[in-house]
Amino acid sequence: MLAIFYLDLPLATFVKNHLYANTSWSKLTSDMPDLLLLVVLFSMLASLSAYLVRSRRGLYDATTFFCQLVLWVAPLSYLAKMVLKIAFGRINTRYWLQHPDLYGFYFFQMRERCDGFPSGHMLVIVAIIAAVWRFYPKTRPLCLLTGTLLGCALIATNYHFLSDVIAGASLGIALEAICCRLLIREPLQLPADRC
Repeated sequence: MLAIFYLDLPLATFVKNHLYANTSWSKLTSDMPDLLLLVVLFSMLASLSAYLVRSRRGLYDATTFFCQLVLWVAPLSYLAKMVLKIAFGRINTRYWLQHPDLYGFYFFQMRERCDGFPSGHMLVIVAIIAAVWRFYPKTRPLCLLTGTLLGCALIATNYHFLSDVIAGASLGIALEAICCRLLIREPLQLPADRC
């Protein structure tokens, strides 16, 4: 709420006035392709393949459960992103910069360019990162760095407001925790070499 009321607009304006004053930065970030669906599909395909191979061999260890978790988390986070964007209907940052009088949430109105909240990239990627964090503790610094860099990039390119990024990351973590709780009923014993 603090970000929505006090930080989103000044930060987006700062990015526009300082980063986008550089024409190279503006050109580089203006037409970036959205590869989120490909990330989800690749994650699902890789997880499904690994899960099937490992389960057919009778290997029910942390890696198998990780694959099972990602197989569920990736599409569910993508679906959650789509539903929540319709539910909240928040104007996206770049459109707001062109039309500052339209700032706000347009709940369930399905307006054009009202797809900013929450950040779908943060929701999906952080949900997958949270699964990696859970099963591979040695990768936690890399997970934290990846999530932070993604959030900063989404703000620095004015694809999202700060609150969109925070909400997306929080929802991604929550979704991964819920899926893990539902899928994996017994406590996992991670091998010592992973801790």
